[in-house]
Amino acid sequence: MIMKRIFIYSVLLTGLLSSCVDLNQYPEDALSGETFFNSDTDYKLYLNGLYPSITRSLPTNRWAFDAGTDNYIDETVPSAVMQHSNTGKASVTSSEWNTSYDNIREVNYVLNVKDKMSDSSVDHYIGEAYYIRAYHYFTLLKAFGGVPYIDKVLGMDSEELYTERASRDFIATKIIEDLNQAIELLDWKGQGNAESGRINKECALLMKTRVGLFEGTWEYYHGKKGTPFAVEGKDGSDFLKEVVKAGDKLMANQKNNLYIGSSGFEYYDLFNKQDYADIPSAFYYKHYDVSLGIVNVPSCSSMNGFVSGVTHEFVTDCLMNDGKPEEISSVTYDYRNQASLIAARDPRLNQIIYSPARGPIVDFFPKMLITEANGYNTPYAPITIIYQPVGGYRIFKGTVPSIIAKAVSDYDDLILRYEEALLNYAEAKSLLGSITQTDIDNTVNLLRDRVGMVRMNLADVNSWQVQYSAKEGYDESGSNIVNEIRRERRVELVLEGFRTEDLQRWAIWEDVINGYKPRGAYYQEMADYFDDEEALKQAGFTDGKIAQVKFKKGQNIDVLGEFINPYWKNPDMSVNGRGYYIDPNRDYLQSIPQTEIDHYKDIKGVVLTQNPGWF
Repeated sequence: MIMKRIFIYSVLLTGLLSSCVDLNQYPEDALSGETFFNSDTDYKLYLNGLYPSITRSLPTNRWAFDAGTDNYIDETVPSAVMQHSNTGKASVTSSEWNTSYDNIREVNYVLNVKDKMSDSSVDHYIGEAYYIRAYHYFTLLKAFGGVPYIDKVLGMDSEELYTERASRDFIATKIIEDLNQAIELLDWKGQGNAESGRINKECALLMKTRVGLFEGTWEYYHGKKGTPFAVEGKDGSDFLKEVVKAGDKLMANQKNNLYIGSSGFEYYDLFNKQDYADIPSAFYYKHYDVSLGIVNVPSCSSMNGFVSGVTHEFVTDCLMNDGKPEEISSVTYDYRNQASLIAARDPRLNQIIYSPARGPIVDFFPKMLITEANGYNTPYAPITIIYQPVGGYRIFKGTVPSIIAKAVSDYDDLILRYEEALLNYAEAKSLLGSITQTDIDNTVNLLRDRVGMVRMNLADVNSWQVQYSAKEGYDESGSNIVNEIRRERRVELVLEGFRTEDLQRWAIWEDVINGYKPRGAYYQEMADYFDDEEALKQAGFTDGKIAQVKFKKGQNIDVLGEFINPYWKNPDMSVNGRGYYIDPNRDYLQSIPQTEIDHYKDIKGVVLTQNPGWF
């Protein structure tokens, strides 16, 4: 219910917030600290207006956050990883820069009057403000590195409005400071003012583990590799220790309280809820309500496997079901058979992609909207038809089988969940060299126990004779446990938007991406299925539809070796094509907008330095 109210308040506040351009003047019709902020309700109302800025908007396909990675296949080749022709000319402007600073200005406004009320009734809302400011500076840090730092209300003529870029280490430290303030002031989920749908202490602790891990590993790996983005004199250990502090506090409160779905769907069920209010590991989510016209259209699209899929590289990176990498496992399977391939691996894989062993999709999802009704009466997706899953591996995670009409979904968007914090903690401790079996049991094994996966044993993992490749996202000089926690992270958080940032902070983005051409499922298995006209007729296909779903190599589908080439129409994705490409000396950070550089120099003579590789 609270998210419904936040939506309404946000609409009401739009006009008020847009009038706060000169924050030193208080016209009679404007919101101001002189005339507002006289009760905890006033603070709450103001903060409601800032919630949309920290609540993501879903893309047309809800899993496209992993686009441009070795996890995910989209309808078209992502431009972000096709930078072959990018000359390095800086962007004129940046919506990310402008929007982030607009939001920081608004949150500084409420923090400027945080002491107006002497009692503690507003503490939680002030904590929300610190969290929101940290969120937006973290957005800037990831995009640009060090940026000008402003933490107070400034007038249009203020000298402090135009300052040089602070170092990224300074910005990261300030983010941690804001999160520490938020942690101190916020209530725990479901207590005090931390109503369902509001930011809570758990959110701030999780975000601190995220920020600390991001910056700690950025400093460590970029410094170790000597990239243009290294932070001189820093090894990341200070930030990694902050991850452990936050993780210890969060885990002491949350303990092993994870959501576990129904049998066989222990992981799957977490991602298709209409209300996360009572889900213990769901710290923050966006609530949708059809009755209010707040509709989750991407949720409708994803149930159709809408023009998306996972890569063969992701599938084969999952551990075997004996808990070991394939190269040392005794588990056998037939790589030419999807059902066999999936069943042989981590049980989560069977809840991330749809196995043909489940049978025809219309039988499994009897109430599901079916755009191409005949096309879904098969255990395989007819990928040569428009709007069908790409590559042959159908995404199962996050599908919502009870929806009966497109564009009326009210399934919530889960944004912050406990499982991420556990993995952040495990990775930080592994890099600090202090991880123990108890730590593994309280983090990785908590996730594995939920689905019945073989538990991780620290001594066993470190004894494995395994070759880890940077091309697959691993640290070739790192310990086994560091790399296995990376693998665990990839599987648990797949399709949730972490992969690109993980590769960037590990300083191996180019190792994984450059020259990469995503592959889908084994070609011949699906070609044989859709070549069987009698079986297709029994499934309800007409002659015209059969002609569409038949695989015609070079006409409606093609291959890379033995596997489907999802981007076969793009010459760069052919056998002899160039594949993905990013400039490793430039593309880890965006360019500082040229208008900002010019404006700072022209107005106050302040030099905003450009990021490496841009001009």
